[in-house]
Amino acid sequence: MKKSKKKKSRFLKQLTEHESFVINDEIWLTTEEAMAYLKVSRSTIYRLRKKHNIPNFKLGSIPLFPKKILTKYLINQSISNLKKD
Repeated sequence: MKKSKKKKSRFLKQLTEHESFVINDEIWLTTEEAMAYLKVSRSTIYRLRKKHNIPNFKLGSIPLFPKKILTKYLINQSISNLKKD
């Protein structure tokens, strides 16, 4: 349980002052919308959530994903893939 708290706080520390300001005007995606946006399966979305690679907020039992941060995740993944080559 302590590990998940550390992972969550690590993500929050990565937000810059500008990003935390922008998050107020965030577009929130449902699981299905996030799947379509990232072009991944439901199980991949759940795996990314579990590993805290992508943040989410639960409204009742519905997880919502911030679109701008998903975009940042895609960019970071693309850059890391380029560095591997």
